[in-house]
Amino acid sequence: MEAFEALEAGDPRQVGRYRIVARLGAGGMGRVYLGRSPGGRAVAVKVVRPELADDGDFRRRFTREVAAARRVNGVFTAGVVDADPDGSPAWLATAYVPGVPLGDAVAAHGPWPEGPVLALGAGLAEALEAIHAAEVVHRDLKPSNILLAPDGPRVIDFGISVTGEASALTRTGVVVGTPGFMSPEQLTGKPVGPASDVFSLGAVLAFTATGAGPFGTGSAHALSFRVVYEEPDLRRLPSDVRDLVAECLAKEPGARPTVPTLLDRLARATGGVPAVNSAPSQAGWLPEPVTVAVYTRRATQPSPEPSARVVPPRTGERPDGDRPPSVDAAGGPVGPSRRRALLGVGAGVAGLGFGGWSIYDNRSSATRRREAGPGERRWRFQVGGLVYASPAVADGLVYISSSRNLCAVDASTGEQRWKRPRTGVGYSSPVAARGTVLLSGVDENLYALDGATGKEQWRFHLGSVGSQSPTEAGGVVYIGGENGNLHAVDIADGSETWHFFAGGVVSSSATVADAVVYFGSYHSLFAVDEATGERRWKTTTDGSVFTRPAVVDGVVYAGSEGGTLLAVDAVTGERRWKTAVGGVVSSSLTVSDGVVYAGSDDGNLYAVEAATGKQRWKFPIGRRALSSPTVSDGVVYVGGGDRHLYAVNTPTGRQRWKFATGGAVYSTPAVSDGVVYVGSEDGYLYAVTR
Repeated sequence: MEAFEALEAGDPRQVGRYRIVARLGAGGMGRVYLGRSPGGRAVAVKVVRPELADDGDFRRRFTREVAAARRVNGVFTAGVVDADPDGSPAWLATAYVPGVPLGDAVAAHGPWPEGPVLALGAGLAEALEAIHAAEVVHRDLKPSNILLAPDGPRVIDFGISVTGEASALTRTGVVVGTPGFMSPEQLTGKPVGPASDVFSLGAVLAFTATGAGPFGTGSAHALSFRVVYEEPDLRRLPSDVRDLVAECLAKEPGARPTVPTLLDRLARATGGVPAVNSAPSQAGWLPEPVTVAVYTRRATQPSPEPSARVVPPRTGERPDGDRPPSVDAAGGPVGPSRRRALLGVGAGVAGLGFGGWSIYDNRSSATRRREAGPGERRWRFQVGGLVYASPAVADGLVYISSSRNLCAVDASTGEQRWKRPRTGVGYSSPVAARGTVLLSGVDENLYALDGATGKEQWRFHLGSVGSQSPTEAGGVVYIGGENGNLHAVDIADGSETWHFFAGGVVSSSATVADAVVYFGSYHSLFAVDEATGERRWKTTTDGSVFTRPAVVDGVVYAGSEGGTLLAVDAVTGERRWKTAVGGVVSSSLTVSDGVVYAGSDDGNLYAVEAATGKQRWKFPIGRRALSSPTVSDGVVYVGGGDRHLYAVNTPTGRQRWKFATGGAVYSTPAVSDGVVYVGSEDGYLYAVTR
């Protein structure tokens, strides 16, 4: 998958019934966009190039192959969900998969051991079984067309393959496929059937086990010659994998094993154990570093529905200095990202990092409205790129980041004070503390910038991608990484005080209260000593904890991937209560006046009793709730996936007002001096009178 990029002037805003949100990439057939259905489902929309759409033969072939591809229905495929071959332009939509491309995973983390390679083979064979059952031949099975998810691989682009600058469709005289992974019959113009995909599967497994294709490297001509006339180099493959791959790479299609035979062989090789775990929260079939990468992408990219998580990074938590989350101090995820790339692997990205910086007024980018009443816009500021992060307000400035820039904006006027270009999207929303702006990125660094000028003060290398927004308390910055470490870093000079290994991705930002640091990880909630980093306790949870814990009156509140809210004793970790809600809890919690507020993937904002977990009310905010609630003076403010910022009365759960933006609101609102600041997917930072 490509990095998320903001739409440009010539891009469509609507294709069929799908609202176009961002660019995903481009191929031989045309450009690929991230789209959303009216019900919020995320899809990859492929719009055919005009010169191809004008070709009558292309249209006819496109219609036939789309019809065939629609019949594919397999667990390990990302199928066609809609298409209009006769449209202007012609297009098709497939299920969006927020997985890590196999090629990126191998490049970032190296060759795989024998067990995971065999498990991958079983998943891919099952995908091919579904594809072939629909009388479709993939023709371009390769590492970049295989996405890794917690519950198994997903094969994409089946039946409609890309061939460089040529048509995406098969026709006489046109070769469809990728050198090094194409079968001999594809290269020599012979009939292509299911056995061709078996050959490609063998090449993919060899690549996964060694880090290189079985026919080496070089020009397309050299690779094609070796595929047709020379034997593959399988010397570095483990024995069980080597024998299987050798049979798949037989020159003659009839000498290769059939897909059912492959499935039987792989079942025996894995001892009859399922190749992949059916529980989405467990990815034991993958090598450990790849598991971390996959979970990080999944955790940081919530989406309108669990099967297609297409929202950007869950990084946006409102800075709160030394205070635990309470009234006016709420953390929150950012929404979907990719965002541009994830962890160095993922949707193709260059690390976070900052380019040159500049200080200047940008009056034209701030559109103001004077005398704005409650729920009305005071001004908006165009950040540039997609805005999924949450704003931080400090010293008269609002700090906001996007897929392109980190900006400091005058809180009163919306005029730009300074801007730093970003070479990639980081996970982190900016956090303002002690005159410093803190944030992390996919280049594995934690950055500290001067809040007044944007100049870099220091950077700390985390050793992995920072998986959530940092937290500052008592002059120390706490931040977790995809490698499972929680770091404590001195805000003055960037030196590390200690680090704690959680055993899995640190999936939430930290909260500090009463000399204890609380944070979430895989199926766990941790408490560690603020001074030493030694573990106080660990509590098992229903799935990973993505939400920043809230600590109030000796109780820790958190939400889980399993769709529950829970309260545990802050000293012992013993559970006080657990309450089920309608979906994954991706937004961080806020506790105010004895009530816990939390959003859920079922599209509702919940209010439950802090003492018992009993529900007081729930309020629909349209699609999934990724924005974290912020409470101030009897009103809870929260963003919705339906492009609105909501103000809801805390006692009754009734709407006070709602404000429309031009995109989904994954940003967590920040409230200061009678103004609510929030970012939107439309690329703007909004200031709204509360």
